[in-house]
Amino acid sequence: MKGKIGRNDQCPCGSGKKYKKCCITLITPTSGATWIDEEGLHIISKGTKPSDSEIEKMTKKYQNQVRNSPMWDEMVSEFGKEKAEELLKEFKAKVK
Repeated sequence: MKGKIGRNDQCPCGSGKKYKKCCITLITPTSGATWIDEEGLHIISKGTKPSDSEIEKMTKKYQNQVRNSPMWDEMVSEFGKEKAEELLKEFKAKVK
């Protein structure tokens, strides 16, 4: 699959960590697929649909990981802290 992220690849969130030590912990599928494309990070796994509260929890964890990554420093530098916080609200876990 084009753009598939391996466990030992650098995490696409920009943290500088290996994927297995970073965003893979948001959802750990027992089987399925993980990839990144122009829409973002995708994970397909067996199981039940996450509840709204679980999706909110994943979103908050993802946003905190962005705040602790080099990407956050770049966002604040380019847009200012207030605008960066606004933009961060667009970083959400979604179920399709």
